[in-house]
Amino acid sequence: MKQDHNIRVVMFDLGNVLVDLGDVGEMHAMLNTQGEESEVWRQWLASPAVAAFDAGRISFDAFAEALLKEVASETDKHTFMQAFEAWPRGLYAGALALVDEVKPEYHRAILSNTNAAHWPRLMDEMGLAGHFHHYFASHQLGLVKPDRAVYEEVLKRLDVAPQEILFIDDNQINIDTATTLGIHAHRVKGIAEARQVLSQYQVLEP
Repeated sequence: MKQDHNIRVVMFDLGNVLVDLGDVGEMHAMLNTQGEESEVWRQWLASPAVAAFDAGRISFDAFAEALLKEVASETDKHTFMQAFEAWPRGLYAGALALVDEVKPEYHRAILSNTNAAHWPRLMDEMGLAGHFHHYFASHQLGLVKPDRAVYEEVLKRLDVAPQEILFIDDNQINIDTATTLGIHAHRVKGIAEARQVLSQYQVLEP
């Protein structure tokens, strides 16, 4: 990667980048589906119930009712809610160390589709609070990836040009939207792939 890039912001997605969401079997159980992981994620991102909850428009209880109806699941609502809240298993080993290796001249940010059920666990239980300069959580923004509007809002709030952001995310559809705006966006899964991209851009401490 060229050394003369003009990156000012290093922005992380959370799920499957810094946070372990387990295997695709857990997604199948929640969505009452089968198929490849990429297809299941497409279904998840296309779900009206998921979009409404991740945008902070409906309560956790209403989300559970709506999603179970949407996917024709016979799972008990309270059982689903308990499983959903516990879905993020924790940070991948080395996640915080990687974030903290970003050179101090770069602005660190999170851009994540998340919700009121998961956010407190991510920030407090998993210890992500205090490691970033900006936290762009979909349920607080009222906007969700991969909609173009969420990236435009981030650019507005950070007051930077698209080409000044390096963004890593695990879903290609999110990467595609970011790229169309001119953001340096790369699909990664897990710490090793994230480190590889960040190293290519030379944004990590040696």
